[in-house]
Order: sequence, then structure tokens, then C-alpha cells
Amino acid sequence: MLRIITFTTLLIGIVSTCFSFESSVDSTALIRDLDTLKVWVEKHHPLPFARCTQEDWTRAYENAKTKTAGTDHSFIEAVGEWLNVLKDSHTSISLEPWRKDVLNGYRANALQFISIENGVYVKRDDLGQIKTGTRVESINGTSTADLLSKAMLIAPQEGNSWTGKTRFAEALLVPLAVSLQDKHLGDVFDGGIQVNNASYTLESQKKKATLKRFLNNEKHIAWHVGDEYVTLKITSFGKGKSRVYFRALRRGFRTLERKSIKWGTKALVIDLRGNTGGYSARMSEVLDYICDQTIKVPAIYIRPNNLQKGNPLDTVRFEARKMGEKHLWKGPTSLLIDGFSASASVSFAGVFRQQKRGPIFGEACMGSRSGTFSDPVTLQLPESGLKVSIASGIFSMDDDIKMGMRPVAPSRWIQDNVEDLISGIDPTEGAIKDWILNPEVGDESLLIDRESKVLWKELETAYSRERDWGGKTRNDVWLILSEGDQCISELKTLRKNATLEELQRITKDLKQCYVRRNTSIQIVLPLKMRTVFQELTSPNRPAVLHFGLHNRADCNVCKTPKPSK
Repeated sequence: MLRIITFTTLLIGIVSTCFSFESSVDSTALIRDLDTLKVWVEKHHPLPFARCTQEDWTRAYENAKTKTAGTDHSFIEAVGEWLNVLKDSHTSISLEPWRKDVLNGYRANALQFISIENGVYVKRDDLGQIKTGTRVESINGTSTADLLSKAMLIAPQEGNSWTGKTRFAEALLVPLAVSLQDKHLGDVFDGGIQVNNASYTLESQKKKATLKRFLNNEKHIAWHVGDEYVTLKITSFGKGKSRVYFRALRRGFRTLERKSIKWGTKALVIDLRGNTGGYSARMSEVLDYICDQTIKVPAIYIRPNNLQKGNPLDTVRFEARKMGEKHLWKGPTSLLIDGFSASASVSFAGVFRQQKRGPIFGEACMGSRSGTFSDPVTLQLPESGLKVSIASGIFSMDDDIKMGMRPVAPSRWIQDNVEDLISGIDPTEGAIKDWILNPEVGDESLLIDRESKVLWKELETAYSRERDWGGKTRNDVWLILSEGDQCISELKTLRKNATLEELQRITKDLKQCYVRRNTSIQIVLPLKMRTVFQELTSPNRPAVLHFGLHNRADCNVCKTPKPSK
């Protein structure tokens, strides 16, 4: 299968200080490794300075050299922080080879954390030892605030995907805490950690293979038929056998085509949360069942050519392909993404948005619509033994290669809150029901004035953790905002060719229109949500989208205003 998009820094391969550093490796030798790494990146990477300047890269390199002294982990942090300047998640510390050395066969992803505002909480515990929603102050005696700070230095980054970087950093907390604990030479991790000073035992992965476990491991695509909608969950575009994947996809859409009326299916929900990427052919095959347009996926693929010494890269340009030739689903469709949605999932989300196939719920994913780098090569630094991955290809969704910085953002932001974690509620379900019952609510294409669109985005983001923001409240606010948008747009149109006398009257009416809209919205909002709305609509508005994680580069409020001419 050709045209693979590989996201190398998978969660199962987590960083540690157990990189087999020899005690004899001093800071001088580590600096030689940095010199080597600099040469490798500039040699193998197809566009190393697509998202940073060469000056930024060199400055970060000089900064990394000052951090090589001290512990082994200082060197790892220095390398991770330096490579992140490239803002390419495919170029990073290669974490996979060291996972077994760090955890000695124990799985860390059974215990998942999430950072909410200023705290770290248990999001999921497959082993049932800690209640979800529990605030975690420390792991192995190190505060979670310090661990998260260190993890952010090492976590991969794609453009300005801050949400994705944070999500990956959260997944590094357990292995990072294990790697930082004091160990005597020859000590082996025995699967026990301390969470809030209480013992927690990880599950061993050293289990005898069974046919049942083998079949379960093959199932990275699943269909679920609900009362009102059908969910297609794809956890990976790369794991498992291709024939199993394509068969499950084909059978699912064929069955949906035949039985959707009988089931009373009102919509299809495609869930790519946690999907870190994989094969492009598997990703584009899903588009073939939900789009009937002629599109390019990808537009350009630049891949390494190891056979041709003079030109180490091949550029492949693709023709547009007609989608929707088989079992096409024409009904309403929505997409779920989160910070873990990376690489091929990013490309899917970009096409999904570009084709206006439906709303996107969740968080900004790990990359931009324009494409990602690909085909990482893994190399081992000679002095330290640290392995790194360096992108050697490009997977572009545009005819002209533009490695964008802004990640694909959702139509409606949905963030976890502590109450949801404790109760086990997935807030996305409420958003899906809102959309099915009132599909036009939140459709920004129905708004005319830019100020109305910006305000709606701010409301969706600021209230993304408020469960009162949904149902009737959200619908009422949308209706008021839509009516106000119509009033504002009509008056602004009249203002263009108005006389001085008419301009004074229109300006007064326009002000009344804003006041009437804002007052009406205040009335329908619950009391606890009104203060935030007042801040949003005050004359000197703060950077309101800093309520929670979001794509600051794509934030209309956070942008630095252009100087007036």
C-alpha cells in the first residue's frame, strides 16, 4: 500500500531517561551529538524551515548546547525542545524503541490523565484503581505540574497545534515520572507507581497470545447503531490488516445504505478521536463513501528516493479522483476529533471541512488542512545512543505546497469538565443530539456580518465546558444572534451610500440593534454564564478565547491588531 502518512511519536512509545546513556558520556560528547543531529536534519528533512526561520533553528541549537550538562534527562529535554522549533511532529525524539526498557513490559496507557484549567485529573482508569475525576497532585513524588511542564518540552508539535501538544504531554506523565525516580544501577521497573502517595500497579503486557486477543487487536474500525445516529469509530488508519479494514468499511456502508430507513437513522457520526494516523489509502477510502465530488487526496506527495543519489526526493502529483462511486451516504454527517487526531486524521478533517460535509465537534487536531510531513527515518546518535526520527517526505493537500500553521479547528468546541469525568458522561453526545434536532443552529454560513460570526465562535469556545450551554439555551441564543445579524447587516448595507443626515440615524439604529441583541441574549442565559458574556461584549474585550485550550493562531481575538495606516 502506497502513500503512507506516518506519525512516529505514538503514545505507546513514551519517553524516558532510560536511554542507555553510559556514565562516560560527558557534555562534550553530547554536544557532538547535537552537531550530528543538526547535520542530519538539514540533510534529510525536505523543508526544515517551512515553519521556522533558519535563524530560529540555529538559535535553538545554541540554546540546546547550554543544557547538555547535568542529568541524562536534561539532554533529552534539550533535544526535544530544540526539535520542536521545527513544529513538525514527524521530526522528534524516537520514543517507541525505549518503551519496553522504561516500563519493563507494563502498559502506561491504561491510566490516562487530562489537564483542566490549573489541575491534572484522571480521565480514565482501565484497571479500576482510581476513580475518574480524581485530582492528581503528584506521581512518584513529583508534582504533576512539574511533570506536565517537562512533558511539554518533549511532546511532539505540528504547527501551532497547542491542544494536540498538550494532549500528548498528558500521556507522557506516567513514564516520565518513572524515568525521573531515583534508581540504583540494575534496578528494574516492577510496575508499581505512587499516585497521590498511594500505590498503583500497572498491568503487564506480557500475556500469552490467544485467538480472542488477536481478533480484538485487528479491530481498529467499529460500527455502532444508535437510536438516532450511526457511529463509525476508527481508532487507527495504520494498525491491523488492510483487508479487515476495507471489508469492515465496505460492509458497514452497504448495510447503512440498505437499512438506514428501517433503523430510523438521522445521521452518521465519524469518530476519529485518538486516531494518530496511518495509511492514506485507508483514510481516503472513507471519503469515497461520504463525498460525491472530484477531489485530490493528496495533491502532491514528496517521498524519499534512496536509489537516486543526485535527487534524493521524488515528487508525485496526483489527478483528482471522483468520489462516491459506491454505497454513497448522502445524509447528514458529522466528525469528531481531538488533540490526538493526527497525520492522516488531519488530512481527513481538512477535506471534510473543505467539502462542507458537516459540523466538526471536539478539539483542534494535530495539524493543518494543508497537509503534514511524512516518511520519517530513524537514526541513532553515536555518542548518547538516543534515537531520533526525521521527516523525509511531504504529504500536501494543495497543489502548491503550503505547510500551514493553524490546526483544523472544530465547528463546536467541546472540552471535558470535572463533573463529566466523575459522572462518566461524554459531553459530545449532547452536542450531537443538539445538531440532529436543530441542524441549522451553529451553521456560520447562515450569518452575514463578521462580528456575528466572531461572537458566535467566542460563545462556543468560552462555554465549551458549560453543560448549560446546549439544548434550549444554545438554540435561543442562536435565534437572537441570527435576528441581530440580519438587523446589523441591513443597516451596514444602508450606511454605505447614506447621506450625512441618514448616517447619523443609521448609526443610532445600529447601536440600538447591538444593545437589543446583547440584552436579549443576557436574559436567556443562565445566571452563572452572564458574567462571561458581559466580558465578551464589553468595549475593551479581553482575549476571551483563553477560556480553555484553543488554537490561538486561529483566534480572531488573540491576534495582534494591524497598525493603522
